[in-house]
Amino acid sequence: MANPPEALPHPFSRPSRPGAVSLVSPVELAKMVAAAEPPLVVDVRAVSERALAHFPGDRSVPLSELPRRYSELPSGRPIVVYDQFGSQARRAADYLLRKGFPRTAALEGGLDEYARLVDPTIPRYTAGLSPGGLLLRQFPRPDSGCLAYLAVDVTTEQAVLIDPGLDVAPYTAALADGHWNLRAIVETHTHADHLAGHAALHASTGAPIFVSHRSPAQYPHERLREGDTLEVGPEAIHVLETPGHTRDHLTLRLGRSIFTGDTLLIGACGRTDLGDGDPELLWSSLHEKILRLDDATEVLPAHFGSHHALVDRYASSLGFERATNEALNQGSKEAFLTYMTEGWPPKPADFDRIVRTNLET
Repeated sequence: MANPPEALPHPFSRPSRPGAVSLVSPVELAKMVAAAEPPLVVDVRAVSERALAHFPGDRSVPLSELPRRYSELPSGRPIVVYDQFGSQARRAADYLLRKGFPRTAALEGGLDEYARLVDPTIPRYTAGLSPGGLLLRQFPRPDSGCLAYLAVDVTTEQAVLIDPGLDVAPYTAALADGHWNLRAIVETHTHADHLAGHAALHASTGAPIFVSHRSPAQYPHERLREGDTLEVGPEAIHVLETPGHTRDHLTLRLGRSIFTGDTLLIGACGRTDLGDGDPELLWSSLHEKILRLDDATEVLPAHFGSHHALVDRYASSLGFERATNEALNQGSKEAFLTYMTEGWPPKPADFDRIVRTNLET
């Protein structure tokens, strides 16, 4: 009779320092995968979680099966193990190190942090997704530096799409792949830097379009006000009116995340010197609405990257922005108003045309 597999180490046991688990950051892993000798990336989550999202080209060995399957792994090759948030991967890496896999490391922050920093097309989800829960996917558009968001309740298969771009193929493909029903399309504000995709999505899915009650939109739409909610399965998207970048700007709160549009960007705020922008309103929106939320609140903006003079990062936290965001650290309201009104480049040539098109269709 075969010996039973030995027990895994306790999840709260701190390894001795000489044998401490090596951690690989998401950015480091991306570089390692592109190198001449890429590591074997091993997913130690349960199969039910893997079905929602996983690292491309990886191998699945659930943590519970590791004691009887570790011999399947190559002992001479670099191995990076991961889970969703990082803690279980450390246990797995510690186990493999003790079993004679000296080139093993764990992905710091897990797949969730990898999606935040490196590849936002990998869906993220809340902890404890069994059998269902909330799935969140970002859609970056490098050509415009814009971000759209798909929030899905995987139990009811209901989805909400926020700030879609003109090319709707990535969204419709994701909906079809997941067999999800789009119940709402939401625009955080009237965009002036890119053409929006709400009309095409409405035509193809029948999902209603939701905008601020302050929007002058001429297409059929539903109006949102402060305190309104949109259900995503058992969860709810809460509406905050945050005018300033535009008069019709909304911020959407879902759990511990806020979809800030252009009101709060990573390291900056959306301009107020164009169209119907108003720096006084933006100051009030930031200090009376957004900055009253907890530091751990996740910030999910509408833009990223050099196209908007921003960093190549897709998410932040309110605490990090409170401490480092240039616009939020002007020292006084008067300094903020000056910062938001002086020294900006001229209005883009297509500004009026894009706004007009986005309001008409």
